[in-house]
Amino acid sequence: MATTKFQFIMRLGPEPGKVFLLEKEEAFLGRDLGNDFIVSDPEISRRHARFYTWEGGVFVEDLGSTNGTFLNGERITSPQQLRKGDLITLGESVQLIFDKLEETTDPTRIRPQVQPAPVYATPAPQPHFVPEVEKEDLEPWQYQQPVDELPVQREAPAYEPPIKKKTDKRGLPTGMIVLLVAIVVLVCVIAVTMYLMPASWWCALFFNTLPGCPVPF
Repeated sequence: MATTKFQFIMRLGPEPGKVFLLEKEEAFLGRDLGNDFIVSDPEISRRHARFYTWEGGVFVEDLGSTNGTFLNGERITSPQQLRKGDLITLGESVQLIFDKLEETTDPTRIRPQVQPAPVYATPAPQPHFVPEVEKEDLEPWQYQQPVDELPVQREAPAYEPPIKKKTDKRGLPTGMIVLLVAIVVLVCVIAVTMYLMPASWWCALFFNTLPGCPVPF
């Protein structure tokens, strides 16, 4: 009697070659230790994807992860049925290959027949990914936001110090200097005039109140 079990082989990731057996009807994959399949990678969400069986088939469903789940190179937005040899990409750096494990039940022994995992060509480049962050570090409007729709980050312009206005370091303004020179010249002229003025002019200026006045002309 033959029975069929399902398994996932890690082709690319933190533990290449690791095998995850789907032993329950439902299994969760993520970075958190409470998942059935634990993958310690910064691009994997705490609860990234779900694998479940239904009517003899195996399905994969993305649980709103930040960096997405891809089936054979295409991002999935709804549950998708898996076929033997399908390539499942989680984020950008983790890849799993889906395989069926045929077991033949014998009264004396069980002989597992494991088929080698098919080799795929390098998948096409995926969209840009960002490291997984906790929801409490995000604003409400950022929950479940696809990476392709994240706002473009632009570099801040280089800092330029404010231009200081040049100050006149020559001292007083030219107009003030001219005024001071004119006052000094005027004072000198008045002083010379008073010095050279005749005594009779002094008597007349002070109404003959000075000693020795009036002076005959």
